Amino acid sequence: MENHLAFCVDIAMEDLLATETKMFQEHRHEWLPEHAGAFVAIQGNEVAGFFESYAEAFKVGLQRFGSGRNFLIQQVWQTEPAYFVF
Repeated sequence: MENHLAFCVDIAMEDLLATETKMFQEHRHEWLPEHAGAFVAIQGNEVAGFFESYAEAFKVGLQRFGSGRNFLIQQVWQTEPAYFVF
């Protein structure tokens, strides 16, 4: 039973920000010219704005969407950076 429950939680977590991630991927290239390097806050298909810092995007996201709703904060780049941890 525990393995089945963990599997269900993994699927739910994977789908949690699917709409927001799709929105970001679909609009990233149109946002790049004016917002490269900025952080965007998205909930559903609604954009709260573009911000200079993650903290600012998080603060406005909480004010706009509330603490009871999930929202995505993503930095606008041409491609996703790769991070290596050794």
